[in-house]
Amino acid sequence: MNLKTKAWLVSQGMLVLTAVLIQLTFYKEIKFGPLLGMEKRGYWEIITETEPETPTYVLEKNLPPELYDARLPLSEDEIKAANLGAYHLSARQERGLRMAFAGGWIVNLIYFFAYHILVAYFSRAINQAKKKLES
Repeated sequence: MNLKTKAWLVSQGMLVLTAVLIQLTFYKEIKFGPLLGMEKRGYWEIITETEPETPTYVLEKNLPPELYDARLPLSEDEIKAANLGAYHLSARQERGLRMAFAGGWIVNLIYFFAYHILVAYFSRAINQAKKKLES
């Protein structure tokens, strides 16, 4: 295995490890689901934006979404009145987790292209310098 491949694997591994640690930290901080009375959802449910299952008490009572869905753009007064504070925070944290996941992919793509462009540039520069020294 050549040096270029080894450097790529080590640096990419560190980048992926960092992204995984960020994801685990974000996920650990989530306490509830986005709907009133809901428990914390699974990681892949959050990442894939799977629609949460509406709790049975909501279906039985025919409540309007403003009283149980913390994902809606509600004012602070509406959030307090419906007792959705912790669930609103969880919904925001779920959005943050999805954004961090997408950001990790974007950073990896940028790094992929930047690494290969810079390796090609520096390899060419070193070869040109060697040719000048030889002549």
